[in-house]
Amino acid sequence: MSILPSANVHLKHKISLFDLKRRHGSPFKASQESLNMSAGSKSSALTADQFYQDISHRNHVVRREKIIKDAIHGHIKLPALCVRIIDTPQFQRLRFLKQLGTTSFVYPAASHNRFEHCLGTCYLAGKMVNALRSRQEELEITKADVLCVQIAGLCHDLGHGAFSHVFETFMKESGKKESGKRFKHEEMSCKMFDHLLSENNIMQDFRRAGLDEKDVRFIKDLIVGAKPSVEENGRTAAKAFLFEIVNNKRTGADVDKWDYFLRDCHGLGINVTFEYERLVHFSRAAEVEGEWQIVFKESEAENLYEMNHARMMLHKKAYQHRVVKIIDRMLVDALLEADKYEDRNGQSFKLSEVCNDLAAYTYLTDDVMYQILRMPSGSPHLEKAKLILQNILTRNLYSYVGEFTEADVIDVEKTKQTLMNTFPGAECLEKRVKFGSENGNPLAKQHFYRRGNRGGFITLRPEQVSRMLPREFEDVKFYVITKDYRAEQDTSTKIKKEQIAEFLEKEKMEKKEKMEKEEKWKSKKKWKSKKE
Repeated sequence: MSILPSANVHLKHKISLFDLKRRHGSPFKASQESLNMSAGSKSSALTADQFYQDISHRNHVVRREKIIKDAIHGHIKLPALCVRIIDTPQFQRLRFLKQLGTTSFVYPAASHNRFEHCLGTCYLAGKMVNALRSRQEELEITKADVLCVQIAGLCHDLGHGAFSHVFETFMKESGKKESGKRFKHEEMSCKMFDHLLSENNIMQDFRRAGLDEKDVRFIKDLIVGAKPSVEENGRTAAKAFLFEIVNNKRTGADVDKWDYFLRDCHGLGINVTFEYERLVHFSRAAEVEGEWQIVFKESEAENLYEMNHARMMLHKKAYQHRVVKIIDRMLVDALLEADKYEDRNGQSFKLSEVCNDLAAYTYLTDDVMYQILRMPSGSPHLEKAKLILQNILTRNLYSYVGEFTEADVIDVEKTKQTLMNTFPGAECLEKRVKFGSENGNPLAKQHFYRRGNRGGFITLRPEQVSRMLPREFEDVKFYVITKDYRAEQDTSTKIKKEQIAEFLEKEKMEKKEKMEKEEKWKSKKKWKSKKE
């Protein structure tokens, strides 16, 4: 289904995302001679604009539903309109975005991409909404509702940048904003969805499928987890539960997470213990406390905790693995340096500004790393970016010195500031792992129904589910690193690392002594009260 230019089409200008040309339809200009489709034949030359016009013409072919073999879900059926969306440059771009960013540098098999994750999410979204529709006819879920939910699952990650969440960190640290707002991939997905529709003339396909402009807004609201509105997305409050299928802002139990938990565990070789099929089977839509939401059978409470436990383990073992955090830091530093590169003609985009041009953003993929390495020399910032990237590829990483938790030191912020001010190049990388998407108990807002009493809904405290469940739902650790490469350490660097290690040990000893004093004071106070 790929419709990207073939490998034998050579472009005159490199598609560098911090050097994208400001042009409509395509962010590059192709040489007439270099686009010859047969060697030595100028008569068959094809410009870049003609190439994409030819693709646009081919996209007018009516698509049919397709059966795809997926590594996680087996054979899955995709509606014709979803196939039409898949066969566009904006969606095919997801083939070149790794789902787990730099994690594949630590777990080589975790190299799956966002393309297959979006297909899986589309499938699960359809499975969930159709299950509700078949069990509860009174909900009046229409075919249009089903199709919109599936499309939302399909397109929910269109807005991710290079190396996924690393790009969001880069945008935050660059100080640049997307259309005046802080960059968020969900909002960018909505803009890319609009761009996909307009560039490929897909609204005519929507109309043939019985969808209109309000349905387009409905799809975008499903992606960001918004609320129903008859005026804006054509859905009444009675269909609020549909907004929890793809992006559940209330409890975090949604098909997006179900797919990437299963898919990521498969790539990482980690076992999964939660069963999403049971959650689909024992789910219902119900009005609880004046709001329509998805509820589950009481027996599935432990299954939902297992789901969040899977999320926690993925963060601890993979997403926020110590080496992954270091490589992420190096990659962000490289992108920040490359972003300082100025093209002399002043007609190019910076990487931090590319999100403001959707045609250019279509070409932002993980290949930006190699695009930087291929750029000709001429800027100190660019050379520094290249050096960092080369060190990533040769495993010459920033040096790890030690780590500490909130329980190890008296004042975390003071310790961090002292480290960075006293030791140049030292930095603390935060590893914050939550049991759920938000703070606290992830199931605090989840309602359940009981067998034989589907009209009454309850919430469950952790101890009501099992006394073996956690009482704390967040874990924070800080990795201390220096921006000295491991293979290039001289005597002064080794001394600095030893001094940092001594500083951390001193901080931990001070906290231990303070705790011991407090414990003695409490014991003494308790003894006095008993004596009195």
